[in-house]
Amino acid sequence: MRFPIRTAVWALALILWQCLDAGAAGAAGSPDRVVLQTEQIDSLHWEVTVSLENHELLAAMTLPFRWGHGRCPFSVDSADYRGLRTEYFALKTFYPDSLDHTVLIGLISDLGSGLPPLEPGNGPVARIYFTARTLPKRQLSLDTTFIAPHNTLQIVTPDVRAMTPAFESGRAASLTVPHN
Repeated sequence: MRFPIRTAVWALALILWQCLDAGAAGAAGSPDRVVLQTEQIDSLHWEVTVSLENHELLAAMTLPFRWGHGRCPFSVDSADYRGLRTEYFALKTFYPDSLDHTVLIGLISDLGSGLPPLEPGNGPVARIYFTARTLPKRQLSLDTTFIAPHNTLQIVTPDVRAMTPAFESGRAASLTVPHN
């Protein structure tokens, strides 16, 4: 009698795993993804463009990022959404912590006023600006992180289905700064 129950449990686990795995993939089978592109504006200023490729409607997202290791010359200045896919969102939060080298961006499309969810597509959803206190020896590089109490990289559909998108961090063209 135990064998059929154990088999049923494994079959259920496999079905659930496939459903969860399919939830993070779009119609074409490719996963939703967040991509960071870092550009050096001048010798002390940097811009990070946060882009999202999503295959379904989205109502919200949390975008927690970390930069630097130990002592770091970079501090976060601001975030901007003008002209981006999330410009119309009802709630755009920005919680920088330059001591811990983290920034948390939270985005919610509607808070009851009838704003639409984010359509499927690909493009920038936020820009983050950084300043270096001194000429940096390394380029600015960001990664996703966990920020207490419960903030991980997540996107959420209007029917409150949370998914973790794939993550890529890259560099666009950077300015070469001579060190004297």
